[in-house]
Amino acid sequence: MKQLSGRTSPRTPALHSSTRGAGILILALCGLLFLTSCGDIVGGGAGSRTYVMGFTGFPHANSMAAVLAAWDVIASDGDLAVIHEDGGIPWQEALDGTAYPASYASWLEYVRSLIPPGHAKYLAVTPISSSRDGLALYRGDGSDEPLPPPWNTYMFDEPDVMEAFANHCLNMIAIYDPDYFAFAIEANMLAELSPGEWQAFMTLVDQVYADIRSVHPFLPIFATIQADYYYNDVGSQIVPVSELLFYCDVVAVSSYAFSRFDGEPGDMPGDYFTAFANLSPGKPFAIAETAWPAEPVDLPYPIYIPATEATQQDYVERLLADCDELSAAFICWFLTRDFDDYWESDFQYLPDAGTVRYWKDCGLYDGVGLERPALASWREALEN
Repeated sequence: MKQLSGRTSPRTPALHSSTRGAGILILALCGLLFLTSCGDIVGGGAGSRTYVMGFTGFPHANSMAAVLAAWDVIASDGDLAVIHEDGGIPWQEALDGTAYPASYASWLEYVRSLIPPGHAKYLAVTPISSSRDGLALYRGDGSDEPLPPPWNTYMFDEPDVMEAFANHCLNMIAIYDPDYFAFAIEANMLAELSPGEWQAFMTLVDQVYADIRSVHPFLPIFATIQADYYYNDVGSQIVPVSELLFYCDVVAVSSYAFSRFDGEPGDMPGDYFTAFANLSPGKPFAIAETAWPAEPVDLPYPIYIPATEATQQDYVERLLADCDELSAAFICWFLTRDFDDYWESDFQYLPDAGTVRYWKDCGLYDGVGLERPALASWREALEN
């Protein structure tokens, strides 16, 4: 999911950069270590469930009370806490090893304090902008601030960019000590939206993966892949997705498929997730983020998408069944509660309000905090 705020012939990843030799060696050695360290793959409940289940802390309103309400749901209705950092990078500070902007540093520590004891932790950061078409913007006192010079001229493979981002990843891992770590969010979208930047991005991926792996040999690390973009044009997506999966310890997808299937989960192909998992057999599969609305998607989103509480529940049950079949590692349902209040106070006035409207009614709690029927299906799995 994009932050709410605001194609070539196949070749092996090893051919992308002359610097790849050391990275490939580290990948080979650490791949063996990873595959033999099964204890680092966090499992589910005491019953048959293999996966942990949870949410991001995205609030339903622009208030600290709403932040706390989201974390209450994470504590009560899941066993996975998701820290989804998609609002830019403090590039210069990460490069120099200096303190992050005070408000950002305070926020990171505050979020850490909210994580329920005993919950598994999935941390996602990204060097890609929230629009998925270029380098991430600057994280200062606020999210997605303009890039200052010289960062506004840099490509992904600029040495300072690669060093700063690797430092940032290691800083974030040190803060949160995650059980799963994504170093890029919905990365395959970049290949379609800015194909000229793809090879530079893959050079960064090679370097950053090796840097993280050298410090954390047993931490499952990966990029997340937007499954719906992949299926929209498999012919142009198969190469970049295959290249990404080479650097992924987990096949972790995001999916908001309700627009592709006109709000009908029953129209999704039976192998929608299974076929994706089969792109990299033997690796754990995970749902890095997903959701389905319980009310129709309407204006200002340009396309009407029908949805009801019943179709949301159908999707949740389909999702859980597929993850059972695939012995998944984790599931992240992105939103705890519909953000009606945030929409009324802030989001409807944004330039990209039409896009933001797409997700407004995707909570397992409705806009006033009442439980939706899909939550019963979610809790039934949670108890197993």
